[in-house]
Parts: sequence; C-alpha cells; structure tokens
Amino acid sequence: MYRTCASELQLGTRDQADRGERVMLPDGKQWLRKTGLPLVGDMPWGSHFCIFYETKKDLRDILVPFFKAGLEANEFCLSYIGSHEFLTVKGARDALRKELPDFERQLKNGNIEIVTRKKWFGANGMLDLSKATGRLQRKLDRALARGLKGVRFHGSSAWLRARLPEGGFCKYEEKLNSMLTGQPMIIACTFPLKLTGAEQILDAAHTHQFAVTVRNGIWKRVEIANIAAAKKEARNIDPKLEQLTLRQREILQHIAEGQNTKQIADLLGISVKTVESHRLQLMERLRIHDVPGLVRFAIRTGLVSTEA
Repeated sequence: MYRTCASELQLGTRDQADRGERVMLPDGKQWLRKTGLPLVGDMPWGSHFCIFYETKKDLRDILVPFFKAGLEANEFCLSYIGSHEFLTVKGARDALRKELPDFERQLKNGNIEIVTRKKWFGANGMLDLSKATGRLQRKLDRALARGLKGVRFHGSSAWLRARLPEGGFCKYEEKLNSMLTGQPMIIACTFPLKLTGAEQILDAAHTHQFAVTVRNGIWKRVEIANIAAAKKEARNIDPKLEQLTLRQREILQHIAEGQNTKQIADLLGISVKTVESHRLQLMERLRIHDVPGLVRFAIRTGLVSTEA
C-alpha cells in the first residue's frame, strides 16, 4: 500500500510548503528558487519532484534550463546519468555545452558535476542506500563550505526502481525526502516513458511531491488523485513494448542505436552472454527474428528517434 496520499502530490501542497519553510530568508519569507522549468516555476528548498519525458530532446529541455537556473543562482549542480539517457558522460556534457556558453568555466570551477550511474552508486551499479544519501550529503556540505547557496540534483531513477528489491525504491525516495528537510537542496528525478512500466510510474508519482510530463516539447501536469486517469495521461505505449522488461528495453534501444553486443555489455556493465540472452528473449516476445526488424520496431514505438 502506498503511504503518500494523492493530495500531497499536487503543486503547491502543504507538504511541499512545510519543507520549504524550514529554510527561510532573513525577512522570514519562504526561500524560493527558480527551476527554469515550465509548469514547475519557482520552488522552495527541499522540493523533490519527478518528470516523465518522451525523447532525448525532451531530456535536454529539462536538464539545460534546470542547471542553467542553478548555476546562475550560485548553486552546485549534480547529475548522474543512465545509459538509456546519454550513452556517456561526454555525451551529456556535449549536450549541455551547446546550450550553456559558460559551461566549461563552471565545470572547471567544480560548480557542475556529471557522473555515471556506476560511479555514483559504486561497482556494477550496486546500490547502498546509506552510502548514496551520505555521498549526496557530503556534496552539499562541500558546496556550502565553498560559499555556494545549495545543491540541485538530478537523478535517472527508472533504473533504481527496476534494480532494487520490492519496496526498495520507495524506501530510497523516502530517505531522500527525510534528508531534504531543512536542507538547501532541490531534487529532480527523470523517467523515460518508453522505459518505464505502469507500476514504476505509480511508484514514482507516490514518492515525489508532484509529477509532470514533457512529451515532444509539451509540458503537462500529472494528476495522481485519479489513478486511472494518471495511467492514461502518463503514457501511451505499444502493448508489445509493454511486454519487455526494463533491461530488455534498454538493450533494444542500444541495438536500434547501432551498438554491437560487446558495446552494449560495456555500457550496461553486464556480460556479452547476458546481452545475447536478453536479445533472444526480446526477439521471442516480439516475434521479430532479425536486427533490422528490431530497429524498425524501436522507431515505430518511439523507443528511439531520428532526433540528435
């Protein structure tokens, strides 16, 4: 059973305000920060929200203004990336470099950091909740010691929901919520719709203060009060794609993007044999028996696109 009630997940809720009120301006007013994001607007410290997105361009449209606003506000910006979002840290940096003229200086000065999921969570991406949150707390402490205003953190959370044992994802998000209390920090978690199952969407919505979607540049609120409507609103996915696990969707995406078996294994931190096994399983489930057919399916369902 979900512990968070639906009313807590809408913009401007009391839970959200309570978190922000613990970090106040000298005149007693709530300390709001510009997120740079449509529909999200200015948010208090302690905010923790999720965004479901459709394409890599949508992801850039999230990260660029989010981090641009943070850097302009003298905040430390931190992101860990998953292979389904940007293939490499370099790819993520290149995407931000194109849009942020001051990116190199900020990177050199240590005001923005982009790391791999493996580096953030440890060897083979194994998650230790205490170590992960402790690492984030240390990043905040160091940022404040350097005179920065706080931290804005972006995480690729779809992978967490799939890898943690039952209840683990909710516990991790609740742990983040607890550490946010009274802290100058804002967290935005992103979920690619095509790699996110229905249960993942509901878990994400119930463990964040609110949720929005951005699909091909169109931003929309997700109203979780009506679960049936939220399912329909959050995604419109091909039933065949829904049959695949998150790992199988990741592998299918990489196949469609032109990576070979060894490259996929290296990207995901798994063995070549495991990649081959998943590929055979997804071919069987989709009843597609050649790579060109998989590529056509991935394009048709929107798992990959021709966008740069």
